[in-house]
Amino acid sequence: MSLLYRCLWTDASQSDRNGSVDLARDCFSRWATEDPATRRLLDGETVVGAKRIELRSMNSDGFYGFEGIVRETELSLGFLSTTWTVSARVLASSEKTMVWVDLDMETDQPARRVKIGRPGFVAEMLKLQGNPCLGVSNIVPRRMEITEQEIPLLVELLRSSERTLPFIIFSATQGDLDEVRQLEIANRTATRSTGVATVLTLDEAATNAFKQLLGPLAVWGGAARIYTPSALDTDADGWRHRYIVASKLRLHEGSAIDSLVYAASQLSTRRRVPDEFRVFTAGTRSGINSLELELREEQWQFELDLAYEERGEVEQELARANGHLERIRRELQQRDLIDLFFGTAQDLSDGADPPETTQSVSDAVAAAQLYLGEHLSVPSTAPRELEGIDSAPNAYAWGNTAWRGLRALAAYARAKSGGFSGNFWTWCERGDPRAWPASKKKLAMQESETVKNGKYASFRLFDIDPEVNGSNKVFMESHLKISEGGGDLAPRIYFYDDCDGHTKRVHVGFVGPHYLVPNTKG
Repeated sequence: MSLLYRCLWTDASQSDRNGSVDLARDCFSRWATEDPATRRLLDGETVVGAKRIELRSMNSDGFYGFEGIVRETELSLGFLSTTWTVSARVLASSEKTMVWVDLDMETDQPARRVKIGRPGFVAEMLKLQGNPCLGVSNIVPRRMEITEQEIPLLVELLRSSERTLPFIIFSATQGDLDEVRQLEIANRTATRSTGVATVLTLDEAATNAFKQLLGPLAVWGGAARIYTPSALDTDADGWRHRYIVASKLRLHEGSAIDSLVYAASQLSTRRRVPDEFRVFTAGTRSGINSLELELREEQWQFELDLAYEERGEVEQELARANGHLERIRRELQQRDLIDLFFGTAQDLSDGADPPETTQSVSDAVAAAQLYLGEHLSVPSTAPRELEGIDSAPNAYAWGNTAWRGLRALAAYARAKSGGFSGNFWTWCERGDPRAWPASKKKLAMQESETVKNGKYASFRLFDIDPEVNGSNKVFMESHLKISEGGGDLAPRIYFYDDCDGHTKRVHVGFVGPHYLVPNTKG
């Protein structure tokens, strides 16, 4: 099952917390039955059309609350099923009210395009709260307008390491009609991302002040940007905060909104659930029920993510150290001072370290262009039709796998400059920490003769630096398979190895869905 959306908040401002739980149950009941006249559903199972609604109360151990789960299955082509599951858990204690809402999907069509957004009752429940918060971030159910005077406070908040929610900011645009449409797009974004992001709009004066304070890290000219809860210190941090240009908002507003909402939703799915919700598992039979298992899996995943992060930091430090040593060795050798190699403290590092993770394939491409340019060329024409990939349920996993592949290509080119004599496949087989899996399921160095000599060859002519062959295009057959599953939407990265040629780099010609590079199998 794929978790698509997670909303968490607490509210300590209300005096009648048990009453707020009852009102939240009313909201959930009306939404689940699609009947505005519905009052509080009773405990047990209720069937409404294709929906199965389960409700149970909690009134023990100092907690008062309820758990509601709605499952709805739809069929496609008569036999392919997709099941949507929305769960809401609300708890009141003597100190606060806590809310946890999840949206999950399980489907026979892993490449299916889905539109993700908050369940309808979330906004109504938020309106019942006094001051709903996630950490230090307030959760609001609507778009907010920011004035010029409020910009310094906004910048301070964006730079804060304690910020827990993404901010989606729309800058001012030109012309009355464009402004009206921009506000409509912002409103639609705010509606769908309620609970997992804060949506702000800036007028012209606020946009100018914002740009003056943040420079390249700001947003302007009618564009939108999602500021994730991550570093916003130097210009090198810009890739972390996705930028949607004004032309895309005008011409492809649907996919632009999808990209913003999905980026915020994906961040929300990795939030850890508070331990207080374990009260729902107390006293159950058979030791562990489904919720307890889910909470334990959440804890294991949280600990696993921390372990991966720690390992990544160690690997990054090791790779950085090895890279520094190799550059020092080459520099001293060129100067005929190799005898000083073991005694030098010279640091020839070349700037900021690349990130360990990215949020999407688009972010992976942007990070490669920013950090890997010395050994890897990724022109602006390489990414193709990434909107579907970036808004698919596997977007986060695909993004990190693509980033791993791009880093592997750059690491290979670096190894070639250091004297390695094989090709990318043989380098990967050596087991370098940055290597890509050298298997037919993940890597193809050549296409079949049918593809190379038939009608599909033209789909593999991609832009390249003219220094490679004196032309603007070249036939590329080597490619990384970012996902074996995922159907026609599965990402592919096509590349050309010129490490033994004039440019001494690997050139990426295509990053996009499989359906744009068809073959004889499909």
